[in-house]
Amino acid sequence: MQQGSGGDADAARDTCLRTMLEALPSPVLLIDRANRIVEVNAAFCALAGKDRDYWRATPIEAYLSPEQLARFTAEHGQVFATGEDLETEEVIGGHDGGIRHVVTRRRRIMLGGEPLVLTILTDITPLRQAEARIRHLAYHDALTGLPNRAALTERIAGALANGSGAPALLIIDLYQFKDINDAFGDGVGDALLRAFAYRLAGTARGSDAISRTGGDSFAVLVADCPDAGHAEAECRRLLALGDMPFAGPSGDVRLGLSIGCAWAGPGVDADELHRRAEFALYEAKRQPANEFRLFDAALAAEVHARRTLEADLRKALAAGDQLDVFYQPVVDAGGHRVVGVEALVRWHHPQRGTIPPASFIPIAEASGLIVPLGEWVLDRAAAMMVRYPHISLAVNLSPIQLRSPGIDARLLAILARRGMRPQQLQLEVTESAVLSVDAGIEQGLGRLREAGVQLVLDDFGTGYSSLSHLHKLAVDRVKIDQSFVRDLGRSQDARAIIQAVLGISQSLGIGVTAEGVEDETQQLFLRSFGCHEFQGYLFSRPLPAAEAVAFLETHDTRVAA
Repeated sequence: MQQGSGGDADAARDTCLRTMLEALPSPVLLIDRANRIVEVNAAFCALAGKDRDYWRATPIEAYLSPEQLARFTAEHGQVFATGEDLETEEVIGGHDGGIRHVVTRRRRIMLGGEPLVLTILTDITPLRQAEARIRHLAYHDALTGLPNRAALTERIAGALANGSGAPALLIIDLYQFKDINDAFGDGVGDALLRAFAYRLAGTARGSDAISRTGGDSFAVLVADCPDAGHAEAECRRLLALGDMPFAGPSGDVRLGLSIGCAWAGPGVDADELHRRAEFALYEAKRQPANEFRLFDAALAAEVHARRTLEADLRKALAAGDQLDVFYQPVVDAGGHRVVGVEALVRWHHPQRGTIPPASFIPIAEASGLIVPLGEWVLDRAAAMMVRYPHISLAVNLSPIQLRSPGIDARLLAILARRGMRPQQLQLEVTESAVLSVDAGIEQGLGRLREAGVQLVLDDFGTGYSSLSHLHKLAVDRVKIDQSFVRDLGRSQDARAIIQAVLGISQSLGIGVTAEGVEDETQQLFLRSFGCHEFQGYLFSRPLPAAEAVAFLETHDTRVAA
């Protein structure tokens, strides 16, 4: 009777245990000290693909490799010996042949006086797949699927650390890709980028690392480049990719390339290698399409000179005593009344003397110093021009400044601090800068215009495409590029472009200023075409503040007291 009662109790316990295990959504096993599976639930059977009887009857060593069995035995032995819970993560094979990532939690329990290990598996495969996807996105370009700049940086660091050979980095820009994108739309542009990426990847060798570093820029890391001659050969090989046509919406399209290449030498880290390649690319892009430039001793000397000049410019900007603002007047049709001035920065280096803006402005733009420099110029100029409320003040605004967060608020704050009306300020921007603005920049420009600031398109007319863009641009004035003014008397094209600009501007109600006017013949031509504002050496060179004040006092009778 007692045995019967005990058997009934055991059966009831087993039924209760099985009921509880079946209610659990996670796979569960009960394993004894001899590493035998005592019980499993339906969730485990679904994961592993066999029924309960199989797992209860089959020794563990039958389906575990020796390495897995050794780890399993050690982990279960640890739980049995210490009584402490153990949590591990492992990869197992599912019954469908797929790989599953699971977290295994083990706890020692007593059941009917017998110690067992309760093992619960949590399938985290979706989590690990999502993490892998995130890692992939962090290191790959979404459009082309190529590794991105972050991945390239790691590959460069790895190649340099390997030390088996000196890597070479080639940075490739698609020549005038923006024109293709503008002409055919983003969809065609994206298709061309993917096609070029596919072609570039198809030429890579096993040790090469291909990446898209942004926009229309790609990179190739040649992990083992024996010498500069080999790097040059790589550049020429890749230039050929631009000569091969791509299918476009209205016929074949050829993508010209510009390539900058740097070959790693002693003491060159990943950042320095990238900087050298970028600098070589900058030089290559100054040439026509399908050109490359290697970073060599001459470029190294130029880089050193630029860095020295950048450091000096930082000091000059901090001190403020080497920089000055000059003012070039803008006059009316008669050439006697001043209607505005353009503020131009000048730098008087204590050792090197006067440094031309063409030498330091590109350095300021590349380093980001153009942002504080431009605001310094506006602050100085506004302090002077607040005395001349009838005269406009023009300052240049570079693309780097346009992209600076909060630039609109800072410029308006400078005007407010100096007491200058926003309606007096003209911001001169290039056509390419205005056409490439994003929504955020457009909103900032909109806030400036709402406050009364005028937007002026500088160096206008340098391409016929400019004329088609003019009606799309929210500008108040255009400045005809001085190259067309200079060729006015000897070039029919220059005359045609100036007449077209003036005609379209007048029909749109946009003012026009001709810059670079140096003789009366040019002035007469421009006046006959309908241009009524001029800037150039015929009227005045850029003047330091004291001379500019004297000029204004002489030519403008409406100067405020």
